[in-house]
Amino acid sequence: MKNKKGSRRNSNKSAAHNNHLLAVDRFTKLPDDLLLNILNRLNTPHAVRTCLLSKRTLHLRHLLSNLHVWVTSFVPDCGYVTFKDLIRMNAAVADATDNVLTFRSQEIPLRQLSIGFFLKYYDCLTLGKAVARAMATHNLHNAEFIIVPEKMLQYCTIDDHRRNGKHLMTFFDACTDAFAGLTRLYLRNLKLAENDIPNIIATCKRLEYLRLSMCQTEDSVLHLQVEHPRLVELDISSAGLELVELNSLPNLKRLVFSLWLCPQEPLSFGNIPLLSSLSLTNVWVQPGCPKLLSPVLQNLQFLNLEKLPEGCDIAWTRFFLEAAPNLKEVCITVWDHWCDMEIDKVEREEQGYCDKTNVEWESSAPDGFRHHNLTKLTIYGFQPNENFMGYMRHVMEAAVNLEEISLYDRKVLECCEDLDPKIEVAPSRYPQVIEEQELLREQITEGLVMASPHIIHFRS
Repeated sequence: MKNKKGSRRNSNKSAAHNNHLLAVDRFTKLPDDLLLNILNRLNTPHAVRTCLLSKRTLHLRHLLSNLHVWVTSFVPDCGYVTFKDLIRMNAAVADATDNVLTFRSQEIPLRQLSIGFFLKYYDCLTLGKAVARAMATHNLHNAEFIIVPEKMLQYCTIDDHRRNGKHLMTFFDACTDAFAGLTRLYLRNLKLAENDIPNIIATCKRLEYLRLSMCQTEDSVLHLQVEHPRLVELDISSAGLELVELNSLPNLKRLVFSLWLCPQEPLSFGNIPLLSSLSLTNVWVQPGCPKLLSPVLQNLQFLNLEKLPEGCDIAWTRFFLEAAPNLKEVCITVWDHWCDMEIDKVEREEQGYCDKTNVEWESSAPDGFRHHNLTKLTIYGFQPNENFMGYMRHVMEAAVNLEEISLYDRKVLECCEDLDPKIEVAPSRYPQVIEEQELLREQITEGLVMASPHIIHFRS
C-alpha cells in the first residue's frame, strides 16, 4: 500500500510538472512583440523572473520599455515582514534598478520608469544616481518616484515624520538631477521646512502629477503657493496646510483635495483655465457668485464631492451647475464615518469641525435656468426626504439632457458596527422594495413635464 500511495504521489507531481512545462512552452512560442506586451504589464522583478524561465525569452529582459520596481515586489514568501526584511527589500529595489538601467542599451526606448522605495540614504543615493544617468542617456518619457514611509500611518510619531522629512531633503539635495526629470511624484508622511515643498516643485520642471499625503511643516501654518507650467494633476490630502493658493497652473486638469483639518477656507483658485475634474472630500465649501467662479470652472466636466455631512442641506452644490456650463457628471457622497467621528465639543472646536447643517446660498441664475451638458448624477447616501428629493427635482428641471440618476444607500463599514453609545444613528430609510422605489420616482418627477422617472435607478 505504501508503495502504491507513494507511486500515486509521484505520478501527481510528475503530471503537475509536465503541465507547468507545457504552459511555459506555450508562452515562449508567442512572438516577441506579444510577449513584450505582456511582460511590460508586470512589475519588473516578476517580468525578469518570467524571462528567466526559458532561453527563448532570456533576451527579452533587456527589451522591456516599462520598468516598475517597487519595494512591495520583494516581500518574503511568508508574507510577514520584519524590520530586517524592510532593509533587505529596499536594498533589492536599489540594486535591481541600478542593474537594469546600467546594463540597458541606449538604443532601446524607455517609456516608463516607476520606483517605489523607503528613505534609506545609501539606497536612495544608488537609485538617484542610476535614474539621473538614465535620464541623461535615454529618451525617458515618464519617470515616477513613490516615496513611502517604513512605518504604517497609525504607528508614525511626530519624530518619525520629522525624520522622514530630513531624509527626503538629504536625498533631494544629493540627486536634484533625478528630481528635475521626474514627471510623477508621490510624497507621504513628512514634516518639512516651509520652503521645502515649493523648492521641490520648482526643481521638478517636467512634473505632471504631484500627490502630497500627510505632509506637514515645522511651522504650525503653511501658506503654499503653487505655480508650475506643466502640472496636470494635483492630489493633496490630510495635509497640515492652512492655505493653498493655486496661483498659476495653466495645464492643470485634475484636482483632488481631501480630508482637510483646517477650520478656514484652505483653497484659493488663480489661473487654472483647463480644470476639467474636481474632487473635494470632507472640505467645507463656501459657495460664491457663479460669475466669479466661471473663469476657473468653465471647462469642468467631472465633479466629485465626498463625505458631505449627513443632515446637511445639499442644495448649495447646485452652484456648481451655474458656474460650470460644461459639467457632464456629478457624484455626491453624503456620509458620516461615525466610528471615526470626534464627539467631544471642545475637541471638535479645536480640530476645526463645523456643526452647521445648512449653507446659506441663493441661486443667482435667472428663472428658467437650463444646463445643457449634465448627463449623469450619482448620489451615495440617498434618503427619501425633502433634502434629497428637492435637490433632485431642481437638478432634473435644470439639466435638460440628463440621462441617468443613480441612487445608493448610505455607506456602512464593518468598523462602524460597535459604536460609542453616545452616538445615535438614525436607521436608513433607503427604499428596498420595488413598490417603494416606484412611488418615489412618481413623487420626485411629479409636475416636471420634461422629466422621465425611468432615468432614476436605485442601485444596490
